[in-house]
Amino acid sequence: MGRPKGIIRRLADDAGLDQATVRRALAASDITEAQAEADFDNAVEAVTAIADTAKVIGHAASGRGEGSSNAYAEARAQAELHRARKLELQNAKLEGSLVDRDAVTATGARIIAEVRTALLALGHRVASKAMGKTDAREIARIVEAEVRDVLGVLADEEKFFAALQAEALS
Repeated sequence: MGRPKGIIRRLADDAGLDQATVRRALAASDITEAQAEADFDNAVEAVTAIADTAKVIGHAASGRGEGSSNAYAEARAQAELHRARKLELQNAKLEGSLVDRDAVTATGARIIAEVRTALLALGHRVASKAMGKTDAREIARIVEAEVRDVLGVLADEEKFFAALQAEALS
C-alpha cells in the first residue's frame, strides 16, 4: 500500500486547486501544515476562500494550473474548425462552386412547371396546324415537330443556368 497523501496534496484535491495555490493560500492565512492537518475542514475553507478565483479560472481556461482540462482546449479547437469550415463554404459560394440547394430546388420546380404548361399548350399549337389534315403521317410530323420545339426550348442549358444564377443572386 502506498504512502498516505501529504496534507498539501489532500487540501489541493479537496479544494480543486493545485498544490502551489494551496501553499500560497496557507501562507497568506498564516496556517501551518500541522494546523491544517489538525483542523482539515477549516483549512480547506481557508484555502478556498483565499485562492484567487479569477486567476484559477484564467489558468484553467488557458489549459494551465488547477481545473484545467483538455475539454476546454478541445472545444476551442472544434470551434476553430467550424469557423474555418464556415469560411470555406462562404468562399466556395462566392466563387460559384457551391450553389444553394433551395435555389436549385426552386429553379427545378419552376422548370418543371414550365414544361407542364408548355406540354399542356401543345394541343392548341398543334390543332391549328393539323386542322384539315387527313394524312396520319403528316399529322404525326406536325405533332413531333411541335414537341421537339417545346422540349428544345426547355432543354436549353444556358436558359437553365441563367435562371439558376438569377435565383442564387436574388
